[in-house]
Amino acid sequence: MTEQAGGTHSRGDEDLRLVLDSFGLILGRWTAVGMQDLILARARVDVDPAMMTILLELDRVGGTARPSHLAQHAHTSKSNVSKVLARLLADGLVDRVTEPDDLRAISITLTPAGRWAADRINETSVAMLTEMMGNWPQNEIHQFAGLLNRFAQSLRSSFLLNDPG
Repeated sequence: MTEQAGGTHSRGDEDLRLVLDSFGLILGRWTAVGMQDLILARARVDVDPAMMTILLELDRVGGTARPSHLAQHAHTSKSNVSKVLARLLADGLVDRVTEPDDLRAISITLTPAGRWAADRINETSVAMLTEMMGNWPQNEIHQFAGLLNRFAQSLRSSFLLNDPG
């Protein structure tokens, strides 16, 4: 145990503070507009970061989702998502489809061009991670991937009651 300004902290607390600091850095850097612009430029996909977010979420959930799910995932309003969807529709990257069991409800689905764009963005992101982790042994990458996935599952099940995914 060590004595710090806020009181006594265990080594476990110090480790968790390191996790928190690292997590903040990763989120801040990877989701920064500049990084998203770099990914899009390397992928040669002509969309903006907001469009990228929607394309990747549609890809992650199997290609189809309701606009409300996309708004929740993007942490934005339905109005903002509608504007992004309008750009994606105009570019031919998504289509609107009527729900078979509720003809009043619509879902958004990736077109082949939208799936191609999402694939290129994902491939480019993996290539950039490969570049960043180039000096890591494969077994450490495997271990890190497993632990990070476990962390994500704990986060999802512990606190995010309305988590879309």
